[in-house]
Amino acid sequence: MALRKKPAGAAPAPASPTTRGAKGPTSNGAGPGNQADGESGFKNRMRQIRLVFKVTRERDSKLVPILLGGFLAPFAVLLVLGFLIGPIWLWAPFAVLLGLLVAVNLFSRRVQNSAYAELEGKPGAAAGIVERMRGDWRLTPAVQVNRNQDVVHRVVGRAGIIIIAEGRGRGARELLATEIRRIRKVAGDVPITDIVVGTGEGEVPLPKLQPTLMRMRRTLKRGEVDQLDRRLKAVAGSGPSLPIPKGPVPRNVPRGKIR
Repeated sequence: MALRKKPAGAAPAPASPTTRGAKGPTSNGAGPGNQADGESGFKNRMRQIRLVFKVTRERDSKLVPILLGGFLAPFAVLLVLGFLIGPIWLWAPFAVLLGLLVAVNLFSRRVQNSAYAELEGKPGAAAGIVERMRGDWRLTPAVQVNRNQDVVHRVVGRAGIIIIAEGRGRGARELLATEIRRIRKVAGDVPITDIVVGTGEGEVPLPKLQPTLMRMRRTLKRGEVDQLDRRLKAVAGSGPSLPIPKGPVPRNVPRGKIR
């Protein structure tokens, strides 16, 4: 039997997508869409940093000289060591990196100090800081308020119940004592901690409020925090609404120590 010959110039059949060795779109996330998202995220990040720098420079006239000094001081020290020990080309990159690290750390501190100074004395400043803290902190702002704008906030977390008072004089402490008496029967054996925000004796300055809360010992599990928060809201309820200052303590600023 004679075999049929293929016509000359016939195009080969297209390869099946399932053919072994066929190249298709990769699934490693390196496509054009992901690259565009990454570039967009970087641009947004830089835009935020520029905005924070601009606002902080308007509030803090010493920001630029301090950043320059923070960069130049370690840079100069390492360059001198490079000249003395050598080779200089090996020390120069480390000098630049160390200078940038010190400058970024100083920038973070000045931004936080500026934000705290802007919040100082405003009703609800402590609540604004707690609201932006990382972790499981259940904030109920303004559970007690008087006509002098003294205010008490209730926080429920793994450290138990924290009652935070803002204000001057006896008014804030009286509100604090009232709130503790109100929730003591509901709290049971849960530890209750009271904090008065201020600069007086036995008070916690506003910039130290977040570190103070973060250092508190965790005694409750996550499920216990949920139950306690629901029980307090059902029995103790919440106080009158109070506007919380917006924009304290930027969280997306690069820091030298990164929490």
